[in-house]
Amino acid sequence: MEIYEQEKRCLTEIDAVLDFAKLTRDEIKPKTQSIYFSHQLDSDGIKLLELDKTVVQALENGKKVVIRGDKEDSAVLCTDEHTYDIKEGEVSNAMLLLTDLTLGNDLEAAGDPQVEYREVNTVIHTFYELRPCKPRLAKLRTMLQENQYSGQACEEDEDHQGKKYTFNEILDLVQGSETEILKALDKMQALVIDGFWRVLDFDFLVQVMTHLLQLCDENDWTQSGIPIEECVFVLQELFPRNVIGHVLKNFSKKISPKTDDDDDENRMQIDIDYYRLDEDKVCRFFAEQILKHARKFNLNQFLSTWEKSVPEGMKTNLFQLEGMALIDRESTPEVISYLSVDNLPEDIAERFDALFRTKDKWRLEEITPYIKDLETDKMNITAMLTKFARASTTNGVKMYNSRKPLT
Repeated sequence: MEIYEQEKRCLTEIDAVLDFAKLTRDEIKPKTQSIYFSHQLDSDGIKLLELDKTVVQALENGKKVVIRGDKEDSAVLCTDEHTYDIKEGEVSNAMLLLTDLTLGNDLEAAGDPQVEYREVNTVIHTFYELRPCKPRLAKLRTMLQENQYSGQACEEDEDHQGKKYTFNEILDLVQGSETEILKALDKMQALVIDGFWRVLDFDFLVQVMTHLLQLCDENDWTQSGIPIEECVFVLQELFPRNVIGHVLKNFSKKISPKTDDDDDENRMQIDIDYYRLDEDKVCRFFAEQILKHARKFNLNQFLSTWEKSVPEGMKTNLFQLEGMALIDRESTPEVISYLSVDNLPEDIAERFDALFRTKDKWRLEEITPYIKDLETDKMNITAMLTKFARASTTNGVKMYNSRKPLT
């Protein structure tokens, strides 16, 4: 922006302004700073970003603060633990940036009147503000699915080869903090194989689980607990050691084996890591195995098949299917279908649109598992339903349907 240099004010002109304002020279400090605009204002070189206390503390403590996102993504700012949307805002008054300006108490209180000139080189009408947001992890899931791990034999198969990602490559592309991304990788049951983060192909996972459960049954480990080292040692000829340990830890819980103080053998075993199969996770796994291939299933037939498929002694329950399966109780006979929350859009409006396209009306207990991952401090499930759904009552039951017509 071209600004022609205006005439700089002298002391006489400044005194005239004071007189117009009904002020005397004694009422101000002797040094007057007169600003003027540069010939060439820089409106693009400097951007102002408003920071909250969390980001300021991270910077003051020398922690990493980065802007993440691919070229087609909107920018987010990340600390080690939090993610923020970067939004542009406007200010009603222009902000003038100067390279040099003496403020407040730094001005001399005595001396002869004098004037100093300060150049304005930037005028800003907008700034950027940070809004806390959830990490955007859909891309992470897509990246990991490019080359799922299906066993060592498939690693040399050219048709199976896809892009694999290190953690640093993930950080470059996924919009989330390191802590949030690591939590997401754990939730997706990803693991590091040869330096790359991978997820297991579901059919390969079925193979590992089949051998693991068979071994547990043969050694009566389902109740007593699985000695992890022995389990890995037995299966290591079939699968990589880290894969066996990873699967075992994802479908079981670490336990402390019962010991008798007078039992020397038990005392010798106390340092061994034992795991017990997690009933809910194992039952959910078998349900997913059935529904993934069938998609829709007669509910009664499914419940019977599911109950027969799980290890002896384990009990199936519909609550184990939350966020993975949808039951249609309006149909005759009742049916159950595969619907994973992991495959739904991250955007709230798009999520509700997808849900209402799947089913016109939802009960609260039905829709909750499919939206609770979108909750924030400012918007809980009730607030989301108020904004994106319309409530009605059918046969005494409160139902939720779309606020807008679906095209």
